[in-house]
Amino acid sequence: MESKNGLQMWAAYNRRKDSLPGDEVYQGRSEPVPTAVPAADRLVAIGDIHGDYYKAVRAFRLAGLTDEHGRWSGGSTVAVQVGDILDRGDHEIRILIMLERLAREAEAAGGKLYLLNGNHETMNVMGDHRYATPGANLEVLGFSTWRDFTALMKRRSGCPASEGQPDPLQERREAAAQASSSSATLQMSRLRPYNWLRSRALQPGGEIARRFFAARSTVLQVGDNVFVHGGVLPAHVEYGLERINRETQSWMLGGPDGPSRAPSFLRGGSAIVWARAFSASDERRCDCETLRSVLESIPGARRMVVGHTVQTRGINSACESRVIRVDVGMSHGCGDGPVEVLEVLKDGQVRRLREHGPPVPVGPPPPRHSQHVTQHAQGAAHGGKEAGAASISAAAASTAA
Repeated sequence: MESKNGLQMWAAYNRRKDSLPGDEVYQGRSEPVPTAVPAADRLVAIGDIHGDYYKAVRAFRLAGLTDEHGRWSGGSTVAVQVGDILDRGDHEIRILIMLERLAREAEAAGGKLYLLNGNHETMNVMGDHRYATPGANLEVLGFSTWRDFTALMKRRSGCPASEGQPDPLQERREAAAQASSSSATLQMSRLRPYNWLRSRALQPGGEIARRFFAARSTVLQVGDNVFVHGGVLPAHVEYGLERINRETQSWMLGGPDGPSRAPSFLRGGSAIVWARAFSASDERRCDCETLRSVLESIPGARRMVVGHTVQTRGINSACESRVIRVDVGMSHGCGDGPVEVLEVLKDGQVRRLREHGPPVPVGPPPPRHSQHVTQHAQGAAHGGKEAGAASISAAAASTAA
């Protein structure tokens, strides 16, 4: 289990277990995020966590990724968490720190832990904190107070500030003033105390946004599996999956060279983190033909794995197993469903792992489709084409977020 000691919690950021993190830990993670990585002998997918630390711990243990002490024990396993760490629960930062540590331990052991951005990450970076709990806001208050205190002590001890780093108290005053600059933000702050501190940490360029979320992919292909929070639609493929990852990262990092507004492919019901075209419980309402077309246009892809939409009957597949839905609503604040994870093995077995029962097969393998993809489609899938921008902009403008 993750230690409750505050110093040890913050030390978990640093590779040296006996020291506290320096300011360099909070610098923007600007290294390119992956869009496609090789297949794995064992692949695990974990659905939406929504601020429930204890369910997150149980999910990783169920998947065989951690031992009784909460340390990585998954060896060379590749795991993907499909986003939505934030909102509806009280332990957001605690989970972020745990996942950061596990990702480092996994890499050291020859495995990988990939973390995706979901719609609740992008909402919070946009300044929409409607679903933040009072407990989560208090957690952000503690985080911000600790960071401001350490920065202030360094200044008073004669340590020079990092280039471009503002005075922490002045930055706090400005964040508070900004929170009362409009009726909408003022009302949100009254409903959820300390939301102005949340905005400060999560806004583009804020410490949490640049440290955690800017380092994540929004869509990731592992072998023939495409992982995404909501769903990849034809306009996203046309725009370019690598371009989506790159532009999301640029926005979250903030700074003068980044976009001032969230990219259009992150806004609206057809956004890559919001789409539910393949997630309806009634398969007749899933757009299976569009899904087939999308997978055919992504070289090497046979299956999509999505979160975002709670599956009350547990992890399941649809559209001839071309999509697997892994959000089981396990968070206490989002249904308090049973803990389940998805396991994909090299021999083709796809299993739903449960805490109180044996593994259950999740549908037959998806059919193999023809890989006669045009050169244009192959280029668009990862690199992107300008033609896709108009489609995505139109979708964002026509559909409310």
